[in-house]
Amino acid sequence: MKVEDTTKYNLDLILPVFLIFLAELLIFLGNPSAAMPIHALNLVFLSLSTIYLNNRVYPALMLLPLFRLLNVAMPVFFNLTLYSYSLVYAPMFIPIYFILKENFLISSEAGLTFKGFWFYLPLAISLGFALGWGEYFVLHPQMLTAGLDIKNVFILIVTMILFVGVVAEFVFRSSLQTVLQGRLGSKAGLILSSMIFGFMHSGYHLPLELLYVSFAGMVFGLLFLLSKSLPVIALAHGVTNISLFLIAPLDQGVLVYLIALPAFFFVMYAFVLKRILAKLKATNRKDS
Repeated sequence: MKVEDTTKYNLDLILPVFLIFLAELLIFLGNPSAAMPIHALNLVFLSLSTIYLNNRVYPALMLLPLFRLLNVAMPVFFNLTLYSYSLVYAPMFIPIYFILKENFLISSEAGLTFKGFWFYLPLAISLGFALGWGEYFVLHPQMLTAGLDIKNVFILIVTMILFVGVVAEFVFRSSLQTVLQGRLGSKAGLILSSMIFGFMHSGYHLPLELLYVSFAGMVFGLLFLLSKSLPVIALAHGVTNISLFLIAPLDQGVLVYLIALPAFFFVMYAFVLKRILAKLKATNRKDS
């Protein structure tokens, strides 16, 4: 069978995607020692295939087993769980750099732009706080910071937005969702990338968490389709984790305002102020 036939019928996606789901299922079932060789095998397969095949999907898929292997292999040097996020996510900037350097993705596809950032900023904040609050009812985590001093809160915010948000959203939305939508179409690419995103949270061993994060992936994916901006969805993802690990355990009542106020400002600007500005511009053109 020719290479063109495999890509035409998406046969080239079956094995690597199946191996990702299989490995994550084993982690979900409490058998990570069996999952890691599968992820490693998949990574080797994707790496070698990328050398000989012109396949845009494989470099995006490579990031998933690579991230999981780093996640498991990275030693923990700190007592605070918060610092382990930086250790796990920071090395992922290296493969992300090479994906961009080798033009597997161009900057516009990856959403490397701040265009429209201020317009979507309140929407990203509102969705982030809402999604984090919802996930809190699934996981019921403790606060991730040792205290509420400015230093710990600042470290959490920076870590969740600049490390977790940027890396996770590049991997799953800028990269994976983009190439899957290019191959499978907008709906199928969005659904499959969101399902993979959900399954990559198998370490919590909660079926509801997998379903909820898949839903969150759909929301992030739709926001990426609207904004075409990695900074926007990285912010939304980061705020989700801030809501989950800081605000919700501390005071859920505050979240009502943190969700409602940005949403109100977004609606006001998007549907009211924007129309007023458009009418003013039209009036000025007629007068001129």
